[in-house]
Amino acid sequence: MRPKKWKISTSDEHCSPELIAEFGLSPILARILSKRKITTREQAALFFHGGKADLPSPFLLDGMEAAVDLLDSALERQERILIYGDYDADGITAVALLLRTLRPLNNGNILYYLPKRLTEGYGLHQEALAKAVKHGCRLVITVDCGITAVTEATYLAQQGVGLIVTDHHEPGAQLPSAAAIINPKLSPAYPDPHLAGVGVAFKLLQGLTERRPELETGLWENIDLVSLGTIADVVPLLGENRVLVKEGLHQMADTKNIGLRALLDQAGLTGKKPNAGHVSYILAPRLNAVGRLHDPAQALRLLLEENPERARKLAAWLETVNQKRQRVEGQVWQEAERAIAASGPVGKVIVLAGAWHPGVIGIVASKLTEKYYRPTVLLSLEGENARGSGRSISGFNLFRALAECADCLTKYGGHEFAAGLELEKNRLEEFKAAITAVAEARLSSELLTPALEVEEVIPVEAVTKELLADLARLEPFGEGNPEPVLACRGLDLLACYGVGKEAKHLKLKVAGGPVTCEAIGFNFGTLMPELAGVKQVDLAFNLEKNEWNNQLQLVLKDLQLPEVS
Repeated sequence: MRPKKWKISTSDEHCSPELIAEFGLSPILARILSKRKITTREQAALFFHGGKADLPSPFLLDGMEAAVDLLDSALERQERILIYGDYDADGITAVALLLRTLRPLNNGNILYYLPKRLTEGYGLHQEALAKAVKHGCRLVITVDCGITAVTEATYLAQQGVGLIVTDHHEPGAQLPSAAAIINPKLSPAYPDPHLAGVGVAFKLLQGLTERRPELETGLWENIDLVSLGTIADVVPLLGENRVLVKEGLHQMADTKNIGLRALLDQAGLTGKKPNAGHVSYILAPRLNAVGRLHDPAQALRLLLEENPERARKLAAWLETVNQKRQRVEGQVWQEAERAIAASGPVGKVIVLAGAWHPGVIGIVASKLTEKYYRPTVLLSLEGENARGSGRSISGFNLFRALAECADCLTKYGGHEFAAGLELEKNRLEEFKAAITAVAEARLSSELLTPALEVEEVIPVEAVTKELLADLARLEPFGEGNPEPVLACRGLDLLACYGVGKEAKHLKLKVAGGPVTCEAIGFNFGTLMPELAGVKQVDLAFNLEKNEWNNQLQLVLKDLQLPEVS
């Protein structure tokens, strides 16, 4: 495990006594909120009680007026419409949301298309659009893609087909010539610029409901899809996203979506109150696995299915595909680790290429980034081409780094922390040199040291069920609103031992005075030799309830000896 630098959060702002009294804040919760810049009544009210009425008007987004006009007109004329999405959970849920909401108005005339990751790759493809034109589509709506589709937009314009782009990815230097473009990144005045692709699709429908109020009930019945896609795409769960996710998780508990209900059943979540963790680690991987290894349309069909038995079979098939994905991913991980070991000391960026399954290289890149704390790009080689996926760390904008390497690439796109790229195989060494030069220029040794944000250092006697209930008020947790990391210093180490297969995990019993606690460190088993003879430890942790014995436990984020903390 890489040593981490603990950054103890501080804040110059404080919650007022009036705010503390009105919202019933404990001292610890008040300090956490102040560190998260939630210090006014308006901010606290939105955070704790925000709902539908607090969502910004969709017409604050540039392009919304034109998009709603065009979509409303197409529905009125019963024109054939194509919804063009993406193969990940964000794109799949966005397409499902539009179809489930709009099809009652134009049944049989709304088609969809999801590109296949393995044979087509991300984004709009002219061949697919040509088929849509041949089938009489007069309007194309993109979701979670399209912002860089300059050539494809020109083609549609030449064919006399309208184009509405809804996307949340970074715009390129040139925008597509569409009838309307809705992208929060092009609307600097919009209060919540970090919507997921499904969130932007939701805003389009929200705008349409102002023209067609009869759609509102159906839209909100499908808000669970918005929650699923938003969490899966790892966008900040603050502001509008927090409201959408909270509303969606509430709806998901009693979902009307037969396919989603089957997925919950298959995943063993029946009877449980869905939370963001269930979506991130259980539901989203099953949807994403299909896009990684097979045809993402199968996952979409599950979310559209009205027959319970067919939904059950589709959900079971998704489970099988996800298990296969885990096996393939494990093989690529092992090969990548061997390549790193053979290449000598790890530099400031990791770039690896191999005959790897392109559907899992993004996951493996993410895990390598976490382990080595380096920007990582994995490339899948096939014939004369290489298709890659990258992940990054704080302080290194991967999208901008790829822009500086654009001369080596045939295609790239993405975000600050995640991006995709394509290049010719014979330019691989040139690309490695280019991105290495960018990393050398941008990344200091400080940026390459993983930091752990610790929000509160507390005495062990403060670890109570009341504290756990306090922290639960901050849910849903996710990007931008992480589960609080707490720390206790100078704890007496009473016992430690390995648990799980090959003692992969670490179990601790610690004490501070008369108070004892149990701690579990997942994948901390390698620390066992270092703890031999150790009397005291400093622990950073999340506080959780052990579902097996209903007792509190500290879930370790880091363990250090007192003299080096």
